[in-house]
Amino acid sequence: MDTPRRILYIEDNPANFRLVERLLRDEGFEVLHAQDGFDGVRKAVEERDNLDLILMDINLPGMDGYEAATKLKNICGFETIPIIAVTVNALRSDRKRSLVAGCDGYIPKPIDIHTFPQRVREYIRGKREHIKPAEESFYLREHTRKLVNRLESSLGQLRVTHEQIRHKDKLASLGEMAAGVAHELNNPLSSISFSVQMLLRETPEDSRLRPHLERVQRNVDRIQRLSEGLTSFARPSESTKSVVHLSRVLADALVLSEHEFRVRGIRVETEIDDDLPAIRASESQLHHVFVNLLRNAAQAISGRFEAETPPEPPACGTAVLRARSRCEDFVCVEVEDNGTGIAPEYQDRLFSPFFTTKPRGQGTGLGLYIVKEIVEDLGGRIDVQSVLGEGTTFQLFFPCHLAAAGTP
Repeated sequence: MDTPRRILYIEDNPANFRLVERLLRDEGFEVLHAQDGFDGVRKAVEERDNLDLILMDINLPGMDGYEAATKLKNICGFETIPIIAVTVNALRSDRKRSLVAGCDGYIPKPIDIHTFPQRVREYIRGKREHIKPAEESFYLREHTRKLVNRLESSLGQLRVTHEQIRHKDKLASLGEMAAGVAHELNNPLSSISFSVQMLLRETPEDSRLRPHLERVQRNVDRIQRLSEGLTSFARPSESTKSVVHLSRVLADALVLSEHEFRVRGIRVETEIDDDLPAIRASESQLHHVFVNLLRNAAQAISGRFEAETPPEPPACGTAVLRARSRCEDFVCVEVEDNGTGIAPEYQDRLFSPFFTTKPRGQGTGLGLYIVKEIVEDLGGRIDVQSVLGEGTTFQLFFPCHLAAAGTP
């Protein structure tokens, strides 16, 4: 008994695959399936010695059919295995583009069920389609440009990934350093706090020394909170998520950002609901998000008022941190400022990697990109509204813990 002919069909639409599989199986063919270009190339290489034909849709996710055909034709062993494009004939030039990319034939969709098996046999027996040399040169240049653009895009993404890894390495080193500094600070701070409390017990309420001691105690408490917040912020982000109470995280972020606002004479207002629902998140990642947005707000406000009244800006800059429940499923956190605002032509690129409006050397262009990645990884989203010269508001929506867990 003859071994059935083996065909690999690279097609992301299950209905299209089932139709072709049924047609060819009834004619005695064995049909393998791959759902995208990357999977198709991998499976073709695995089955190289047993394949008689490759059918390929052109509009594939990830790696399209043009690129997949070019890649396969440059792998040893595929010179004699015909690759046939089976795709919607959207443009008259699609057939020529397919042949230039490395395909040996072209069958338009919707396929003719009466002639399709016969056309497949013809390609297996050796039929090949060709393109005129003059046209081939034109479409070959076009195909080369597409491959170069694809390579540049991949290199850009690789650069982003590399910068993210570097950023995480820096945070890991900073976390270790911050933990050591916090440990060294906490011992003398605890001693100072204990001594002040003992002195307060012995100091009468009407003593002129008492306000000074109380001020020392408040500042010791503030330094301890700052140390704890810095350690939490700098600690490498955990991959596992836990139940987090936003009120505490926002309070820590404000402590870490306090210096930015104080030295610029900026007033900070908070409107945080007392009964905020919990969310599932990494606490250190949330610190990163809110500290980044708060510091951006401080810089935007400073940039506006310093430009308006140099050299001494008036204390009229205001930042607002809001947090409230939105229905039962989401918590909304807003960071609003009355700073410089963002020009309309820049707003669509705001979350793109390496895009920054800051002067050279003052920003990597990764801050908002990483913020967006963190928020979306938590199942949330981030929006921005901005008017040039008036200010900016970032809105972050996080799914509540119970909603995220699917609890009614």
